[in-house]
Amino acid sequence: MAGQQIVPAAWVRDSVTVAAAHLEPGRPLVGGHHYDLGYGYQWWIPAGDRGEFTAIGVYNQFIYIDPVSSTTIVKLSANRRYGTTTEESTNREMETLAFLRAIAQHDD
Repeated sequence: MAGQQIVPAAWVRDSVTVAAAHLEPGRPLVGGHHYDLGYGYQWWIPAGDRGEFTAIGVYNQFIYIDPVSSTTIVKLSANRRYGTTTEESTNREMETLAFLRAIAQHDD
């Protein structure tokens, strides 16, 4: 039904909110990785106050959402080295995030 919200607004808000100290940006989350990302309900939440969030998939695929600039970017990729180490030089998650942020904030 057009215009009808299906997923409750409170759940959507909570899903992109860091709800516990151990999920804050900069904390070790997965396999010793230290990200400048927090974590919600399957969403990675960058440090800062823009309200942006991202999904990071295998092989360095991204869905990036920045509500401030009304931007959604989907990045497909096939980084075969992704996940084979914990190094940024292999996984390029923060590099990709910086690139997507630059696109979204271009007209701010």
